[in-house]
Amino acid sequence: MIIVAFAKKTSKFIPKIFCRRYKHCAPILRKNNRFIMLHFVKYKHIVKIPLTINSMQLLKNAGWEFVCINQKHTYEYKKPKTCVDLTKQVLGINKAPFIQTPNALYAKIKRPSGRSKFIC
Repeated sequence: MIIVAFAKKTSKFIPKIFCRRYKHCAPILRKNNRFIMLHFVKYKHIVKIPLTINSMQLLKNAGWEFVCINQKHTYEYKKPKTCVDLTKQVLGINKAPFIQTPNALYAKIKRPSGRSKFIC
């Protein structure tokens, strides 16, 4: 199972201009009973943050939204340029060149023909 987290706030300048509702996204992988968030910081710098249920609740209270996807995850991400690129690589949606913002990714995931049918 993969959980994709979407944030409405960011401190970066470019996403504040180009992104509308969601400014950042991050995949959360479940390995056994642990959750690991792959947080994109900058080009070639990804931080793996261990999460618990309580920390995910804190993120939810801070304005993050979570979308669950029932899919086997792949750890094959290679030099992502943005947070959306990282999430697309983890989900295996590499052949979608027009998905460049977290809003477009959210719309792709929530689309009836998309991958997910529900929100966590």
